[in-house]
Amino acid sequence: MTVTQNHLVDKYLADLRDALRDMPRRQRDELVGEIRAHIDEALPSGSSDADVRTLLDRLGEPEQIADAERERLGIDAPAVGWLERLTIPLLLIGGVVIPVVGWIVGLVFLWLSRCWSSRDKLIGTLVVPGGLLPAAYLALSPTSTETCVSGTGVDSTGRHFTTHHCSGGPSTGAQIGLILLEVFLVVAPIYTAIRLARHLPATERGAPRGPRAFSRRQALAVFLVGLTVGGAAVWLYLSTR
Repeated sequence: MTVTQNHLVDKYLADLRDALRDMPRRQRDELVGEIRAHIDEALPSGSSDADVRTLLDRLGEPEQIADAERERLGIDAPAVGWLERLTIPLLLIGGVVIPVVGWIVGLVFLWLSRCWSSRDKLIGTLVVPGGLLPAAYLALSPTSTETCVSGTGVDSTGRHFTTHHCSGGPSTGAQIGLILLEVFLVVAPIYTAIRLARHLPATERGAPRGPRAFSRRQALAVFLVGLTVGGAAVWLYLSTR
């Protein structure tokens, strides 16, 4: 296959694997392997990009294949409910609203949900544990105090001079490093929240199943909430240094 064809197939299989995220790993790997083998057999040497797209269209949408496999195995499809709607804000700002405990509750909800893959759950757990709490803590933490002492004297020629000496306080390099750390502690939890939101299925419990989607309005809401809290932490950090 050409690079473009490989990209089309890899994206299709990645979407299929994501659609099967709630299924046992063995069944998921077997089905993805079968689909890949079928694609390799069905595409003769010299196939065009149009042939690849036609074959993928004939196979059907990844969500449709996943639904059929769940039906065959007797597995209910995951759907978004109150658990998932609370998980993302709790992971992002729960630790700030209810120190530590709020984030832990969100973490428990994350691992109880079937809507996210194990990889998503690990990212939600390990990428800045506590959400925006570490950024807020760093912004509010006291800094080392810089002490400056001035003095006057007379040199050997009888001229008066003034000395000024400062000690303590972080170096310029340390200050830059702390600013970069503060920015990372804000950006990483926002990225994690948006990733988890984008990987939610569009289906609400009790509603007909539809394609997975995440609207721009929802993404903007998550981004603005994180940016408001995180931006306040960065501003506070910079204004007190």
